[in-house]
Amino acid sequence: MESGIPLSGQLRQMPDMANRLIKLPERYEASPIDDELMLIDIDSGRFFALKDVALRIWTSLDGESDLDSIASVLSAEYEVAPQHARQSVGNFADSLVDAGFARFT
Repeated sequence: MESGIPLSGQLRQMPDMANRLIKLPERYEASPIDDELMLIDIDSGRFFALKDVALRIWTSLDGESDLDSIASVLSAEYEVAPQHARQSVGNFADSLVDAGFARFT
């Protein structure tokens, strides 16, 4: 089982931040627990706990907002450098795609 999706680390390749990320609800069950959201992979049973910034990014994935816009909002909200926000959003997006919970459009 895995817990949490990392927001930092080496970028394999930064996605084009103009892309949007679409959630794939047929691949997971979501269950709020306290201040976290648990995503459970339907096929494997693995779970991922989203909280804080990861949860904020997840809730921003509305199919309308592109990843660059989400990073811009986070940069202002958390008072971090725009590049740091872009890297964190890119890393998280990669993690969601790798887990099968979302895809780039």
